[in-house]
Amino acid sequence: MPETIQFFLDRIKEAADVLRESTAIDLIEDVKSRTSTSKLQILIVGSTGSGRFSVANCILEQPDLLRTSPIAKAAIGVDINYGETVTVEVSAKKGIREAISIEKLKTFLTNPDTEASKYRGIEVMTNCDLLKTCQLRIESINAKRSDAEWKEVLAGTDYAILVLNAVALLSEQEVKFIKDTLQPNFGLERIAILLNQIDRVPEDERLSVSEQVRTFLWSLENQPPLIEFSATQASKAINSGSVTDNSGYAALSHLVKIDLVERHSLLKSAAMRQAAEICLTEVEEEAARQNALIATSETELQELLAQINSQSQWLESRIQRAQQKIEIFINTLIKDEFIVEIEGFSLALRQQLPDEVMPIKDITQLKRHLPGYLVAVWEEFLKYKVDVIKTKLIQQTEQISQTFENDLKQLLGDKVTNLQTLVNSFDSTSTSLKNFLPPKSSKTLVRPALTILQLGGLIMIVVAAFNPPANILLAYGGAAIGSGELLRKLRHREIGEADRQAILSSAIEEIQNKGKQIKQQVECQFDELTEKMKQATADLYKEQIDRIRSTLQDDIAYHRELVTKKEEIDKLVSVTLPELKQIVEQLG
Repeated sequence: MPETIQFFLDRIKEAADVLRESTAIDLIEDVKSRTSTSKLQILIVGSTGSGRFSVANCILEQPDLLRTSPIAKAAIGVDINYGETVTVEVSAKKGIREAISIEKLKTFLTNPDTEASKYRGIEVMTNCDLLKTCQLRIESINAKRSDAEWKEVLAGTDYAILVLNAVALLSEQEVKFIKDTLQPNFGLERIAILLNQIDRVPEDERLSVSEQVRTFLWSLENQPPLIEFSATQASKAINSGSVTDNSGYAALSHLVKIDLVERHSLLKSAAMRQAAEICLTEVEEEAARQNALIATSETELQELLAQINSQSQWLESRIQRAQQKIEIFINTLIKDEFIVEIEGFSLALRQQLPDEVMPIKDITQLKRHLPGYLVAVWEEFLKYKVDVIKTKLIQQTEQISQTFENDLKQLLGDKVTNLQTLVNSFDSTSTSLKNFLPPKSSKTLVRPALTILQLGGLIMIVVAAFNPPANILLAYGGAAIGSGELLRKLRHREIGEADRQAILSSAIEEIQNKGKQIKQQVECQFDELTEKMKQATADLYKEQIDRIRSTLQDDIAYHRELVTKKEEIDKLVSVTLPELKQIVEQLG
């Protein structure tokens, strides 16, 4: 079958050459190179922070190969292949290749100066018997990949392992990736879902976590294998040499090393057939686009370009309307609500504190555990609220994108049918608006050994650590820490009832004062967020209108050449592509 697929891909490339469409040609060439190998291509994909690297380490039984970090890594694809020794090579898009040590890979990926867009990928080679028959590829769904780029990745994949964080399950971005990218371009028949970090979920809640995923999958009319997994526990077990079923490692190992090996040829055939279908669909869509362009006269294109060039007032009015919606959205639905909830939580905490503190007789225990208790309740509150805010921000950016698409259709008017591909190719992820699709929450690195009167400073740091729009004043948070002199003095002498009351009163007063200061910082932060999102929205409109203008200019220049190829394109659409479609159906 590989020879048949290669022959078929050659024919599709001949068809793509008629259209001179570089995206389709690049896709076909990439698929040809990937389908030429007999090794099983396994994709490990998930959100940044889901534990993709840890899962790969466990599959390879090398827990320390890819160093993990709570700091988000640059979303650069990593290929893992067989080699006698461990080597790492970083490939830049400019063609430059650089060898680095495996120890420096973590530093490279977590360095804020590492721009994923500048790199083609990373290849890691290591000595592992499994890699003699398969290749691993690690990808992040947070990567700023176009639809065409994801098609290339998935077209070269035989089996996929989707890693989900069991603690923060099915984020908006994960759901969107599964529905809009994975299901239509790959399907769910050749994937397994790994619920990683299941050890962080209370045992009595684990069943509901699995059921949540299964319910979502039922909505997609598919039920791929679901494995509850703990990379942390599995890594420890591998290092100790005593692997148990508690971590889910046995199930994952059986899947990769037995099930997939037994189904190797079937998976390979299915993947090749699907890759061929993807390539054929890409060529069909490009042929339809070129036919639509031919059907639109050059005069109509010129008129449309002139119309767009004259719509500066239309553009400004649409930008102002979108910016007003953003201002109302952030100030009313996010900021005001957040501030009210901070006030309410602060009040509830102050009211609850006496009941928690006064019954405690052991002053040593009070001093030891009260700061950590307050840290924990504030952190959980802020973490929950910021997750809610992140979801709202994601929904808002999607609404902005939809509004723009509707405005674009209105601008194109009755030409929208022939130029539908202009609308369909709109992608807000290519603009700065993408910056406001926040990453998953990371854990605060603040230690819980802070005194009560340092709580204000702690809250400022926690908000900064969890809030994706960020830019909260860390300097203020650092200055506030260190103000807890009262408790430091009280530690050095006997503490009676009066002193216990003094600790309580001082803590309550400080919580109230810091609550007010937090609100001021939150207001400043959201004011800054509003301005940045307004600017990003303006950029979205201007960048996409400029893109459309440039595309129309190219289409006008290309139109005359297409007209001369009309007969050739008609034959491609009416004869060649239907023949290729019949062939690909027979491959199944």
